[in-house]
Formats: sequence, structure tokens, C-alpha cells
Amino acid sequence: MNTNHSDNRIFEFPHQNTGFDAEMAYAQKSRGGCYSCGCCLGCLGLLLLILLGIAAICYSFVSGGATLVVSEETTIITEPLKSDGETVDFHRAIQAMFEPEVQPDANGFRDVLLGYGQEIFERWGDGNNADWQYLEMCKELGIDPEIQPTLFLFRLTPNNIQQWLADVGKGLDAVQVAAAKPRYFVPMVRRSERDLVVTSQPLAVYAFHEDLSKAFRLRADIQFLSEGDIASAWKDTLTSLRLFRLVSVNHAWMKALGGIDDESLLAPVSEIVDTLTLPQWTPERLNQAIRDLETLPDWQDRQTTLKILQFYLLDLLSATRDPSDLQHRLHGRLPIEARQAVELLRVFAFDWNLVAKELNSEIKAYGELMERAAGQNLDEQFDLLRLRPIGMPQRILDEEEWKTFTVDHLNRTGELPFFAPGRSKLTGAMAGYLVTWAAGEMYRLQLIEDSRCQALRLALALERFHREQGQYPDSLAELGLQPMALDMHLQYEKRGTGYRIQNKVFQLAKE
Repeated sequence: MNTNHSDNRIFEFPHQNTGFDAEMAYAQKSRGGCYSCGCCLGCLGLLLLILLGIAAICYSFVSGGATLVVSEETTIITEPLKSDGETVDFHRAIQAMFEPEVQPDANGFRDVLLGYGQEIFERWGDGNNADWQYLEMCKELGIDPEIQPTLFLFRLTPNNIQQWLADVGKGLDAVQVAAAKPRYFVPMVRRSERDLVVTSQPLAVYAFHEDLSKAFRLRADIQFLSEGDIASAWKDTLTSLRLFRLVSVNHAWMKALGGIDDESLLAPVSEIVDTLTLPQWTPERLNQAIRDLETLPDWQDRQTTLKILQFYLLDLLSATRDPSDLQHRLHGRLPIEARQAVELLRVFAFDWNLVAKELNSEIKAYGELMERAAGQNLDEQFDLLRLRPIGMPQRILDEEEWKTFTVDHLNRTGELPFFAPGRSKLTGAMAGYLVTWAAGEMYRLQLIEDSRCQALRLALALERFHREQGQYPDSLAELGLQPMALDMHLQYEKRGTGYRIQNKVFQLAKE
């Protein structure tokens, strides 16, 4: 008789087989026991084995690691830790990335908050969070929250344009001074260690700066076209450009994640390179504007941006021990699809360490692509980083593309999502894709903005050359401009009595 039961079993449980064999031996040796009793015991043991097998399948399907373990493979960083001694304090880790610390008096944003007060949070913010966010920022910047603000910003569709200019002018003038300071930093705030990093930088602050930027654009348009005040108009334009680089680009990628393709913050070129206004520019004004465009603030390092986004998600993963609490803290900040995904955490468990490892692997690979792309031309940067071309609809993967992504991942890893390890790795890969997509979108916006600014710089230099020579040059080399640190590879073409400047993402023509 063949007693090797494992030949015909899918799942082998040695400790259960021992019990099963013991029961059978007892039934055979017991002279007082009946044969039918032995059969019943044997059937009971077989049933138990089947049930345990089913339980094993279910366990593999819904089980996983309960929390994210702090290690170099999962959290990337192992300190600083929160007071529980078990989870990384990503809030403090991100703050440390911006050291040395900015003294409050040297921070241009402090002047804006002091002038506009809680209006920054109330107009666009979450009513439940606006109060404490304002108080925490005042504490960070050494401001007495009881001080009455003196500035305000009306909606950007005023009925009486002259009255609007008079009302908002004082505030815009104050922001010009603030934006010109060496540092302009919006502090991260939180009420407790349990607050997620993603809620530490209120979206209301960036939305308010978007309104400020639009207000500068509107006032500049009026000054350019109606009043002929070139000096004031250029000052407003330059402040708008600085605000975008200092603050609003952070809000821009957040809007990108929401599927909104809004490039209204980018440099106004057509308003300046206009036959009605450009001839009014003096040679001194032209030269100063060219120098201003050459000394705009640097962008935040792209690798730093990628790291911050990575920390955002790792912080979320470290809070997944309680899905209900996670959704409560993110309520109102997640689209319906994301809320549904959080709800799934109640049903399916994941090994968060495998999720984090796969996430970090995807981001590391994309960071290496960023390094490679930095030395390439614009076309190769777009191709390497999978950036969407200008004019392509703003969105992330649709349903069919997600299916393709999933199949490709399964073919590459061989991990089936029916079990916790495969499901965890797939989730990490998807999260990594979303992080790299957001970083790439921010990168794309920077490339477009730099292209516009550099095209504007060339247009002003071409105007200067035309005045001196009576014609436009045959090549840009004749302008004698210093090369920019980040070359946008703009192509110049002389066309009759005008010209065309263009690259992959932007085109400026003057006929």
C-alpha cells in the first residue's frame, strides 16, 4: 500500500498528515472500535485537510504585512523616526531637504502672509482646515495671528477695471518686493505627527498664488496696451514669472494630477512681442529685460522633486495599518476612484513592504532616466521621460492602457495578482508610475516655461538688433548672447520681414 499521500495532494501540511496517519493507525489497531468509526475518522481528517487547504489559499489571497517596516529597502531612509519609534517622520525629512533653514525675516512669503492674512486660506481652502493651517504658518513665521491684514485680492473679472487696479495695486506692489527677496519659502505645517505629509502644504496657498500671478498678468496687459507704462508692465510680468518658479509650479503639477491642463501661469510672450508695444521700449529697457530673463530663479532640483513625491507615498503606505483612519484624514482630497481604492484595503490585504520596494524600484529607474535626459536635446528628453507632447490631452492612463501596463508587469515579474505578493508588487509598480508621471508632468511644465522665457529673451534681442541694423540677423549667433545654462534648443528662421522661433513645445512668430 502506497502511504505517500503527497503524490496526490496540491497542498502539503506535514503536521496535519501526522495527525491523519495517527488516527488511521488507531482505528486499525483498536479491537474495540468498529470499522465504520475508522472510516468516519478518516473522512473527518480528509475534510479537515481540504478545509485547511482552502484556508491556505484564502490566506494567501487576502493576507499581507500589516505595516511598513523601516529599512533601507522600504522607506529608503531610516530616520528621523516619529515618537512611536517605529515609523519614519517624512515631514521632518522633507523639511531637512530644504536646509539651511530660512530665517522668517528673509522669507518673502512671510510678507505676503502678513499682508493678506487668512484670506490666503479662506478663499480656496478647506473650511475645516483653514483656521489651524493659518495659525500654524503664523507660528512658523513669527507672525501674530491677531494682526489685521491690510491687503486683499479681488476676483479677476472686475466690472470697473480702474477701480480694481486701485484696490489691488497696493497688494501687488507689496508682493513684487516679497518675490524679489533671495528666498521665498512656504513652510510645511501639521497639527500632529499623525498628519500626512500630503496635507502639510495647503493647496489653498498655491491657488492663491495662482490668482496673484494672474492679477499681475492682467495689470501688465492693461499697462502695456492702454497706458504705455512699459517699466511698470515689465515689472509685473517679471514678478509673475518669479512666482511661477518659486511657488505656483508646485500647484501646477497638483492640478495636472487632477486632469486640468492650465498653462495660464506661463510667461506672457504675445503681450510683449507685439507691434503696438515693443517699439515703445527704450534700448535701456530692452537690455535690462534681457538680463532679467537670464537671472530668473532656478527651478527646484528635479531629483529633489522626485524624492519628495516618493516620500509622500511612503508616508501614505506607513499609515495603512488603519485604512479607515487613512480615508478619514484624506477625506475631500481624493477623487472618487482613489477613495474606492482605499476602500479596497478593507477587503484585500497587501504586503506593504513589497509595495514599497516595487515603488522605490520604479522611482529609482526613473531617476536614472532623468540623469540621462539632462544632457540630451529636447526631443530626446521627451522620449526618454515619456513626456506628453504639447497639445496632447492632459490625463493619466485610461482603462485599456492600465490593462496593458498590468499585463506588461505580469510578463516581466511572473507574479500573479491573485496572491498577496503579486498584488503588492503590482500595486507598487502602479504607484511608482503615478509618481513618475507627476514628476514628468512638472518637468514638462518647466521645459515649456523655460522655452517661453528663452524665446522672449531672443525676441527682445532680435528687436534690439533690428533697431541697430535695420534688419533681422541670418542666425542667432549674430546676437552675441551668452548661452543659457539650460538650453531649450530654440531654432531660429528669418522669414521675409519677420522671423520664427520654435522648438518641440513652443513657437513664436513675428511676420
